[in-house]
Amino acid sequence: MTGIVPFSLSANEKNRSFALTMIIPYLNAIYSVFSYEMRRDAGIMLNPPLPPAISIELSSICNLNCPECVTGAGLLKRKNDFMDYALAEKISAGIRRHTVSAWLYGQGEPMLHPRFFDTVKLFSGMNTVISTNGHFLDEASCLQLIRSGLRKVIISYDGATTEAYAAYRLGGDHARVTEGIKRLAEINKKNGSRLKIELQFLIHRYNEHEAGMAASFARSFGAGFKIKSMQVLDVTRAGEWMPSGSGKARYIETGGRWMAAPAPARGCMRMWTTPVITTDGDVLPCCFDKYAGHVMGNIRQQSLTEIWRSSKYANFRSDVMRSRNETEICLGCPQGRKLIFAD
Repeated sequence: MTGIVPFSLSANEKNRSFALTMIIPYLNAIYSVFSYEMRRDAGIMLNPPLPPAISIELSSICNLNCPECVTGAGLLKRKNDFMDYALAEKISAGIRRHTVSAWLYGQGEPMLHPRFFDTVKLFSGMNTVISTNGHFLDEASCLQLIRSGLRKVIISYDGATTEAYAAYRLGGDHARVTEGIKRLAEINKKNGSRLKIELQFLIHRYNEHEAGMAASFARSFGAGFKIKSMQVLDVTRAGEWMPSGSGKARYIETGGRWMAAPAPARGCMRMWTTPVITTDGDVLPCCFDKYAGHVMGNIRQQSLTEIWRSSKYANFRSDVMRSRNETEICLGCPQGRKLIFAD
């Protein structure tokens, strides 16, 4: 009796299949940008492909009380403080084929998640990035970070001294964060890890004089360093925080009144490229929708593909493309302006 020979791929076929799997997300990203530009500049209606980047909120709570943060100010209310692991599994499986980068943070501190490292591993291979306030970098956590498959860790470091740091990071421990950063850098180097470490300096009038010192600290162990302009919850308080000059401020003063600096009147690339999934599973159009006022669907009931290609999402994109003034979350959004600066 003749046996059945099982189908198998040759080594070359396997290599080609692997290469194709790796390149598809980048082709998807290129077409995303192309479809957006054609819609915005030529008026040609091309439906965007599935999003090449995605922000996934693992935690909606934080250990700090930063005054101009919706979470720190106690204004954010989600049903779930942490994203369910099963939901994260579903998201990971659904986005792997088309996603270039997964950002595992939102309005809270991701390292508070009870299954943080298990969840991070779900997104391994997707150029995964986290942003943390740096209070949980003990030796065990540092080792797990470099073995987790993360591409980059962004750590908030808003001052070279306790005084400058504490002006905004209420409840924070500057010494603990500083030591944690040094520990992560040392363990990263010792293990020959390719994990990128970047310190992010949220600039305001109480710490701007220490930006250079913070940058020198980052360079001392080979970390990246970026300055980020600051957002306030109420534009009338902008004058309390904005740094001197207007080069790194996202608000301007006119006639004694503060207002958001001008942004493009229409269109937004993020509508085509970067949705947000909250701890509750809600899919939002962007990170500026902090209170989830524009839920496009819920990933528990629908697939991301169904939500992304829905008429509700298409209509929202059309509204933003026609005029950002029609959508309240866009009014103070600086999308299209430079927000991140090198020292």
